[in-house]
Amino acid sequence: MRNYISVISHGHAELIKEINALPYLAKENIVVLKCNNPEDYPALSSYCEMHGIHLLAESFSLGFGENNNYVFNHCRNKLNLQDDDYFIVMNPDVKIGDADFTRLQNHLIKDNANLVAINLFKDDERTISDDSIRKFPNLIHFFNSFVFKKNTTKYNKLSIKEPQCVDWAAGSFLVFKASHYAALKGFDKRYFMYCEDIDICYRSYKINSPVIYYPDVTAVHLAKHANRAIISKHFYWHLKSVITFMVKRYF
Repeated sequence: MRNYISVISHGHAELIKEINALPYLAKENIVVLKCNNPEDYPALSSYCEMHGIHLLAESFSLGFGENNNYVFNHCRNKLNLQDDDYFIVMNPDVKIGDADFTRLQNHLIKDNANLVAINLFKDDERTISDDSIRKFPNLIHFFNSFVFKKNTTKYNKLSIKEPQCVDWAAGSFLVFKASHYAALKGFDKRYFMYCEDIDICYRSYKINSPVIYYPDVTAVHLAKHANRAIISKHFYWHLKSVITFMVKRYF
């Protein structure tokens, strides 16, 4: 069993180098970093070569899900990804320590899981939780989120002490058995950004492979949420993704 780690850079070159989380992961795992912006390439080229990271600088401006599908296919066709290996989707602003990654690896070996999420925090001290595991939303949940900025789908992570199944987890760090990712046909590329993680977790749930959440495996997600003002492109992407998911789920 090997781990293949997919990281997509959307103009994150300097942040990736600042966090510097990928070099140690690349020592024992296969790390593939894909540029989604050609301006990233000069800054990342020598960095990746120095640390044994596979760099893909092609097919720019794809969405989040389509980029990860692209990396998955590259791993299968060029890097010998096998069905019993694991494909890890990891944001460029996530850092996971060696001890936590070892715990994750031990869980994967023991449980032979298809889809896994870990416990994300927003700070190095692990005091500010990232609400990265949630229940599947309905139209009312989305309405409350957009209009009242309230989200009632979050799990209370403090109450979860042992591994358990959850509805869905954020795409900032998701672990797939390679055969399962292939069976799901990866992310749905109709989601350019937002809700592609809800969708893939929902499709996995529908075939009796819910997300397994490991509370004892922690990482830091230095998330900077984009502006969702009505005139922003992020608001448009989010609204379009919500409609796509609702249509798929109910119709």
